[in-house]
Amino acid sequence: MPIRVRESFRSWRAVPALLTLASAFSFAGARAQSIDIGGDKQNSVPSDVVINVMIDQIQNHAPAGLMVRLEAPGDNSLQGGQQTDSSGRVVFRIVAGVYQVGITGAGIEPYEGTIQIMHTQARDTENIIVRSKSTGASGAPSGPDPVSASKFKVPEKAAKEFQAGSKAMEQKDYGEAKRRFTNATALYSDYAAAYNGIGAAQMAGGDTAGARASFEKAVQIDDSFAEAYRNLARLALADHKFEEVENLLTKSLQGEPLNAWALTYAAYAELQTQKFELAITHARAAHGVAHPGLASVHIVAAHALEATNRPDEALKEYKLYMEEDPNGRDAPRAKQAIASLESPQAN
Repeated sequence: MPIRVRESFRSWRAVPALLTLASAFSFAGARAQSIDIGGDKQNSVPSDVVINVMIDQIQNHAPAGLMVRLEAPGDNSLQGGQQTDSSGRVVFRIVAGVYQVGITGAGIEPYEGTIQIMHTQARDTENIIVRSKSTGASGAPSGPDPVSASKFKVPEKAAKEFQAGSKAMEQKDYGEAKRRFTNATALYSDYAAAYNGIGAAQMAGGDTAGARASFEKAVQIDDSFAEAYRNLARLALADHKFEEVENLLTKSLQGEPLNAWALTYAAYAELQTQKFELAITHARAAHGVAHPGLASVHIVAAHALEATNRPDEALKEYKLYMEEDPNGRDAPRAKQAIASLESPQAN
């Protein structure tokens, strides 16, 4: 039974983005920091970015009153500061790029980190978990979230080269992008984001081996660099190395537990390796966050549920897919599955 489900999933092409992975690496409009499959439009004008702040775990939204500040690397001018609302949320209107984030307030340890905004959607969302001061009492680490010190020492000249590389990526000038990112690493050898950018430019130019080495260098410098782990996972996906995909995405989710792409493809890899319960868990977590363009995560969940003899739950997942993407590539077969599961013979 599990093998049959696995094969039917492959033939059914439940995750269309995987089938167009090669075209996704063309980086149509993508900035160097990411090679996300879910979107291919890039805006150089300001757009809204929602930052959701959670305390200790993703279920605990931060209270109102925490201060969230953004600052561009290598630029001492503060981009702005806002206080969280009652849902632990703030909204900034900024252009695409790399920003340092600082979060402070009563009851939490000061947080510093880096986000990379691409504007691939009408509104980008970033989810950040901070630590409460009380967690130290239970023996858990009570200091600020461990992030690479290299993120906060980027010289201005290196940051300018990085931004120039990002602009070149946006213009699909991959040779120039690689040159600029390489200049950034020459000016600052621990510039993890720049190595990630080099990898993106190399991938766009067809140098898969070089891209892998660059992404690996990025995570060597910063072992919490979720984006670089996702990029490595994309390379593994192209080679159908599903165990490797799962391991890489597990690492990425430690830093960004609410990333919809990582949750979706972790579920897909786990379905392929017949880790059905994990696939269901990650698929449902993906449904719990905004996941535009990733409705097929419900197909993943449905196959895993059928493989574990839970047809009623599988039926719900097929229907969720139809609600989210009624004209999608998998819609005809989802309709067939719904009809089959609802037929008297299925009961």
